[in-house]
Amino acid sequence: MTSQAYNVPQRYVSLEKQGQHGNSTMPPPYYGHQVPPRHHSHRSRGGCGCLRLFCCCCGWCRCCLCTIFIFIFLSVGIVVALYYLFKPIIPTYNVENLDVKAFDLQSMNKISSDIVVVVKAENPNEGIGLQYLENEVTMIYLGTEICRGQFPPFLQPGKNTTLFNVDLKGETEFDAEKQHQLMQDQKEGHIPLLITVKIPIRLVIDDIIHLRKVVVNVNCSVVIDQLQPNKKPNILKKDFTYGVEF
Repeated sequence: MTSQAYNVPQRYVSLEKQGQHGNSTMPPPYYGHQVPPRHHSHRSRGGCGCLRLFCCCCGWCRCCLCTIFIFIFLSVGIVVALYYLFKPIIPTYNVENLDVKAFDLQSMNKISSDIVVVVKAENPNEGIGLQYLENEVTMIYLGTEICRGQFPPFLQPGKNTTLFNVDLKGETEFDAEKQHQLMQDQKEGHIPLLITVKIPIRLVIDDIIHLRKVVVNVNCSVVIDQLQPNKKPNILKKDFTYGVEF
């Protein structure tokens, strides 16, 4: 048997042979998936910048929080020290009497009034003055405001008792039912009134240190025997409640 030589086509052609014989019709060798080279992008740099900015902001916030905490701590310490040093006592207030200059139940369901309220303010503190600022005083009957006014601002020194007049004036709508009730209370000699006082007060220590102001609300429920012009009513009953707004 005569052996025959077969030309087996080559699947791969080396680069050297391909360069010698020119272009080959065989496909280029397959090397699998190639990993592209890594390139540093600008995003990574931007991320680092944002991280640094975030760290700086966190540090700044921690610094601000520490400063605020120290300020609050010192303020509380000063207030506590002043409290134990001066030992403040709550001032007291009282309605001494009323003076009715005018009180007229007019037609068209209106009431016109001019009433002077004498208030007694007692400051028992030594070395602590009370600076009374712009205030508001109102007189109310059965939920309806009769008149209002204010007393001039002044500074009350320590260990002092002051009497001041508050002139209350007003012209208010008054329905027939309340007019009838007022006439009935007048006849019985038992008229309930509510006097509300809203006073911003600033504590003054030794006439030098002016502390933060507070708003004191005083409600005085009184019962008088009459509301007649040019007659001084008698106060039959008094009851006080206090509230403070910081």
